[in-house]
Amino acid sequence: MAAAINIETEKVKTGIDYTRKIQPLVCASKRGKGNDELDCPFCVTVDKITGNIYIADCYNHSVKVFDSTAKYMFKFGDIGGEGKMSYPRSLVIYKSRILITHSHSILKYNLDGEFISRIGKQGKGELEFIFPKGIAINESNDDIYICDYSNCRVQILSKDFQFKSQFGSFKYPHDLKLSKEYIYVLDISNPCIHLFNYNHILLNSVISRGQGFRVITPFSFFIDNSNNILIADHGSNSISIFNPEFQSIHNIPVSEHPTAVTVDNHDRVIVVCNRAVNCLQIF
Repeated sequence: MAAAINIETEKVKTGIDYTRKIQPLVCASKRGKGNDELDCPFCVTVDKITGNIYIADCYNHSVKVFDSTAKYMFKFGDIGGEGKMSYPRSLVIYKSRILITHSHSILKYNLDGEFISRIGKQGKGELEFIFPKGIAINESNDDIYICDYSNCRVQILSKDFQFKSQFGSFKYPHDLKLSKEYIYVLDISNPCIHLFNYNHILLNSVISRGQGFRVITPFSFFIDNSNNILIADHGSNSISIFNPEFQSIHNIPVSEHPTAVTVDNHDRVIVVCNRAVNCLQIF
């Protein structure tokens, strides 16, 4: 394991007092195939402009969109054609576009659910994927970072979807997030979170079951504007929150088997999805 480092907290703050987040304000949806129902929600993100909530509804092969009060709005990706989804795993919103990892490629839509293009195919080479999962965008240069899960690497694409580079020797990279200074990669085989700089040099690896990092089974995570880490802990049915030095801040009990967590800084809420009762919770 690399030596621990001291990470300087960014000046921008979320304004969220996590210790006050105890009971959900909203708990909506249920398991099923209907428009407002979920079946294994795998990832959640919030549009910073509208506050709308986008969920990768894995077993329903679609993205479901809810408003900020968890009221169903529309879905997309489950019709035929080139834009048809197959087990969407992760999504990211950037510049009025949404990128979605599914099967062995990346799908690009606009925020109204209109298909734009497909990137990549199955394989082990450049711009080839085997079950891609976590996806994130570097806002400083628009580079796209993708957890190429079964190829055990992270691929980096340019903003025009050309291959740039790859890094890592992971077992199963499941999720990743970017801050201004760092790349965080969750490898669920150990499990641990790896911290890299943008030269792809490993700075730290924090074992989730290790001392001072009390997480049982991390499924996904989110980095807020202060570099705090929120982890959807599938094993303890909670959202575990740590400061940038990976010291525990708070633990929020949630519905069984959380799979995804994000923070809406505008409304100062935490949004959580889970796969056992397939509900959307807002704290």
